[in-house]
Amino acid sequence: MVRFEDVVLRYGNGPEILKRVSLQFDPGSYHFLVGASGAGKSSLLRMMYLAQHPSAGRVALFGRDVTGLSRRETALLRRRIGVVFQDFRLLDHLTARENIALPLRISGQAGARSDKDVEELLSWVGLADQMDALPPTLSGGQQQRVAIARAVIGRPSLLLADEPTGNLDDRMAVRLLHLFEELNKIGTTVVIATHNESLVQRFPHPVTRLRDGEVEIAGAVPPGTAPATHTVSQRGGD
Repeated sequence: MVRFEDVVLRYGNGPEILKRVSLQFDPGSYHFLVGASGAGKSSLLRMMYLAQHPSAGRVALFGRDVTGLSRRETALLRRRIGVVFQDFRLLDHLTARENIALPLRISGQAGARSDKDVEELLSWVGLADQMDALPPTLSGGQQQRVAIARAVIGRPSLLLADEPTGNLDDRMAVRLLHLFEELNKIGTTVVIATHNESLVQRFPHPVTRLRDGEVEIAGAVPPGTAPATHTVSQRGGD
């Protein structure tokens, strides 16, 4: 589903943000991406949803090299990817219901059945009474839940979430990660970037750790057990 081979990323003439990173996420897998602020988590996700090209190395999605894709090919691949952004990126002139339904409208799936799916998902994330609210009238946590619902409504092949629980209380955070698990059970590959390691430890999924632009990976661990990492690719500087 996702493959990085010796990927290097730097912005302009600045230092390397990512140092010859190699990793692979298989179809149908569920991964947490953790690391300190500035470790490169968001940059890694940006390359996964084709908003950033590596400075060197190779990135492949859905089994194909994404280097040199045309704008049309890039747009078609992005339709298979659901993204939860840190800054939500909701459209202020659309209601919560309309924001969530937007991916369905773009892909031509809008209709009575999709309307029902939108309403059910709004109810599931605790916003049944805010369906017709505009984003500026919602709290940060409510906007985040709308953004998450929008990302999963189309049942994407790949779901990327950048700090999806940052504005949520613990109960809602756990509930939404369980929602991601349900999506994962029907085949969606899930990659979640977060700094909340205590929350990560409650779920038995592999943990990819970024540290100083290099990658470490831990295997699945029982909930409540701190994951011990081992280095997979940290060849920067050789």
